[in-house]
Amino acid sequence: MSRALLPLSPNLPADLLAEIEGAQETLAAAKASSTQKAYASDWDRFCTFCEARNVEALPAHPDVVALFAHVEAEAGIAPVTIGRRIAAINHHHKESGFASPIARDGAGVIAQMMAGVRRKYARKKKQKAPAEADVLKAMLATIEGEGLRALRDRAILAVGMAGALRRSELAAMQLSDLQFVEAGLRITIPKSKRDQEGHGQVIAIPDGRFIRPVALLRDWLTAAELDRADPISGKPPIGPVFRRLTRSDALTISAITDKTVARLVKATAAAAGLDEAIYSAHSLRAGFLTQAAADRANLFKMKDHSRHKSLETVAEYVRDAAMFDDHAGQDFL
Repeated sequence: MSRALLPLSPNLPADLLAEIEGAQETLAAAKASSTQKAYASDWDRFCTFCEARNVEALPAHPDVVALFAHVEAEAGIAPVTIGRRIAAINHHHKESGFASPIARDGAGVIAQMMAGVRRKYARKKKQKAPAEADVLKAMLATIEGEGLRALRDRAILAVGMAGALRRSELAAMQLSDLQFVEAGLRITIPKSKRDQEGHGQVIAIPDGRFIRPVALLRDWLTAAELDRADPISGKPPIGPVFRRLTRSDALTISAITDKTVARLVKATAAAAGLDEAIYSAHSLRAGFLTQAAADRANLFKMKDHSRHKSLETVAEYVRDAAMFDDHAGQDFL
């Protein structure tokens, strides 16, 4: 979906052509691969819409784009998804050398339609239940045995909650990101949802006494022999921290996926007698913030640990935990 850098002549020197190819890769990195895939899917959907109605998709008339937004909303598509699809349509026009429908929308019909869609079809955000300390402890207790899978799964849950980590961060974590210190563990998060440029952030996880995340991680690394230096070169081990296991629980070199984390949370929630429908991989991250808020942790420390850009997002957890504290009606109700 990125605009191609076309050589001025097919007879350019090989080194210049190589530079152009490298520049093309840099252009492609302007948007995350997940965004590029979503935009491609959104554009295909819009083209199908236009083809069915015998109207042009490129260049698209602003009224057609507005109609597309209405039809999508009527079909039950979330307003935020429709907004992304409008962005994809505009992006595809620019990449193809056309002015975007938004730029040609003098009457502002697209913006008005989106305002109507958001008002009429607004959805209440569904919050998944947090896995606070007691809940996580119950989930961990459902994982029995000392085999590789049991050790890995306990470490995923414990580190995921203790680090307030996103499931993508757990799946992408590398052995080189870990630094064990006297007080616990430092983890470098090289790139995440809110850090697409990859500046990186370091979080600290203490040893703990209740969940014991560092000890559970060490148990996994030791059993999987991922804490040993190469016997020949002496170099420290490399590769993903959390590895995929075969059906027979044999270790592979491949990393788990974010879906592995999601399935694990739901499975252990169900095994603990909880409603698996209200738990997700995000429950680990939300669990840390909810527990920290309940324990009256420092708001700024919470924000640093969870790596939220907005203090307001973290403050919502504190408000919820303190909802009944010093209640305005406690002296007369």
